[in-house]
Amino acid sequence: MNDLIVIVVLYNKNISDLPIIMHGSFMKDSSIDIFVYDNSMESQYVPKIEGFNFYYIHDKSNAGVSKAYNSGIKKAKELNKKYVLLLDQDSSVLASNLEKYLFLAERYGENYIYAPVMYSKNMIYSPACVNHFIGKVQGLNTFVYQEIYSLKKKSLINSGLMIPIKVIDVIGYFDENIKLDFSDFYFIEKYKKINQDIILLNLYIQHKLSGNEDKNYTVEMLRYKYYCNGAKFFNISTNTFRLIPPFRRMLSLIIKYKNLKPIGIFLGYFIGNKRI
Repeated sequence: MNDLIVIVVLYNKNISDLPIIMHGSFMKDSSIDIFVYDNSMESQYVPKIEGFNFYYIHDKSNAGVSKAYNSGIKKAKELNKKYVLLLDQDSSVLASNLEKYLFLAERYGENYIYAPVMYSKNMIYSPACVNHFIGKVQGLNTFVYQEIYSLKKKSLINSGLMIPIKVIDVIGYFDENIKLDFSDFYFIEKYKKINQDIILLNLYIQHKLSGNEDKNYTVEMLRYKYYCNGAKFFNISTNTFRLIPPFRRMLSLIIKYKNLKPIGIFLGYFIGNKRI
């Protein structure tokens, strides 16, 4: 476990309620280093739990996942780690699963990203097919697992990725202007320039995909601001102009809520200069 640090981004959740914590460490006389970046308004007490070493940063400005990941990566370098593992606060990757990551890392080394299969119900969200940077889920029952998995016309979500520090040294950090949506697209597209393959774990993790909220007008309008800003800065960072993803989501929200507010968000946060 000395080569790995887990990076978890929190928002209004207690550290002790994280799935990886609740199910405990998997080896005696071993501990897991966990870097917690807390975007909540209020800081929280960092518990002392056997088997875990915590590094905690509180950021009430809610600067986004990209800044959180970059902060964790910098801590990993300070601690001379070889790998970082990115987790959402609700990700059900458990301490006992880490053994599978490290076993494959011993076999394939530090030139690959390592990822589990993330699914919900009968649909796989990661790896996902990608067309014009719009993700398309794969069917769980028809999915063909391969350990060395091609990312041609595919992408991954951030949660569950184990990334070698050597890879980050080559392709660079996450773009902190992309605070939420498109953070994963941006990073994976950079990775694909040096390696079209990942190592896919035979590990199937249930995952609730953020952005798939039930009907909640306030939450979805806020999330659409993040989406538009993410799409905007993704275009800037990759020197492209992809209009379809934010425009498509705008139309979907207009139909869903029978409300024209998404047009204003699109014009302000994607076309204009407003920032979340």
